[in-house]
Amino acid sequence: MAQYGDKKGHRSSFDSSLSSQSSNSIPQKTSNVDHHNNRLDPNDLLAERPDQGSNISAFFNIVCVVAGTGTLGLPFALAKGGWIGVGILVLSMIMSIYTGILVVKCCYYNGHTRLSSYHEVGQHAFGRIGLIAVWFFHTSIVLGAPIMYFILSGTEIRGLTQNHVDITDKAWIWICCSVVSVPFVLLKSLKEVSLLSIFGVLATVVLVGVTMVESGLEYKNTKDTVTYDGAILRNLPMAVATISVCFGGNVVFPHTEAAMRYPKAWNKVLVWSMIVCCLMYAMVAIPGYLTYGPSAQSPILTSLPDGVSRKVATIMIIAHVLLAAPVLMTSFALELERVMGITVEQMGVFKERVYRTVLRLVVMGVVGGIACLVPFFSSFLSLLGALGNCSLIFILPILFYFKLFGWRQVRWYELLWCAVTLIIGVVSAVIGSIDAIKELKYNFEHN
Repeated sequence: MAQYGDKKGHRSSFDSSLSSQSSNSIPQKTSNVDHHNNRLDPNDLLAERPDQGSNISAFFNIVCVVAGTGTLGLPFALAKGGWIGVGILVLSMIMSIYTGILVVKCCYYNGHTRLSSYHEVGQHAFGRIGLIAVWFFHTSIVLGAPIMYFILSGTEIRGLTQNHVDITDKAWIWICCSVVSVPFVLLKSLKEVSLLSIFGVLATVVLVGVTMVESGLEYKNTKDTVTYDGAILRNLPMAVATISVCFGGNVVFPHTEAAMRYPKAWNKVLVWSMIVCCLMYAMVAIPGYLTYGPSAQSPILTSLPDGVSRKVATIMIIAHVLLAAPVLMTSFALELERVMGITVEQMGVFKERVYRTVLRLVVMGVVGGIACLVPFFSSFLSLLGALGNCSLIFILPILFYFKLFGWRQVRWYELLWCAVTLIIGVVSAVIGSIDAIKELKYNFEHN
């Protein structure tokens, strides 16, 4: 695999301005300048950052973002694709770890500065086209996922309270948006949001435990009537698209790594985070499909029997999505604020605070409005996974890596692995998006 270094011919006129901005992200030690090559030692960019967070904070940030509502759609994904979905889950984890490492590695490609975001990686690789591609898919995830969160939380809270208060789904969505607005506006960076992610992970663990136990208890009532499929080939792209949502963290990885005190530990933190997420997914997917088979619903909560356990699981997923939403939305806001020049250096403390508050409230209003217009969780989950995650996780990181480092420097077996990942990503994105759009259309027409 290629090492960090300066690649000739890979930097154009717009790169210099981006580099000057991104170089502020990480302090550099001028004492280690290589005067012969007139550049910094790349290891300087990976030096300890005393003012940043710990590896544990990064671990919780990743798990909180990755192990989200996609968990609830996994039994449905197996119902669509069959038991082969378990293999797809593990394969998706491995591909996501690989491309997550590539995205962060691309941030250091030139050896001079660290690129601050996925957007800059795209722009350095393919110019304006790369920037637009990342911006489009990145926005679909960091805003699409919170939209999905608010759809889920609004409908589930409505289900819990409908016998006590007469409040509509849409009203609950706006209430949830108001609650999330508080940390979203007050907490500026992912380092400050990391405390929320810890509670989000704990809520997910409880959710997984309750869902697994309830599915196991219900299995004795369904084991004689449920049938299973090994593989349903026609539905595999949709299954892959739904499963890919479970590993949709690439969009925040550059920000998460930038908030680490020890950036050299990134690969290790990412691997363990993804393994933990995959184990939690398996603990929901396998018992859920084993118990309900082809009738498993998305979210799986709707398949669980009514009772205290289902209410606990519902409360936990509501808590998780309300704690995870600020992490994704903060990632989007940080990039938007950088582009718009909303920084303390350019505006001063007071003016920056005012502009940042107004901008983030507008973003929250847009997210809440869309959540009220598209109240179909499973269809939206599939479209989000097919369109956004398949592109950002499986396709773009490899294309950017080849462009910035050169594909000729990649070993043959790694090239083969990249080819497999690209093929899976493209097929799942195209067919999965078509199927999800058809399903959304059907839902709108039949309410």
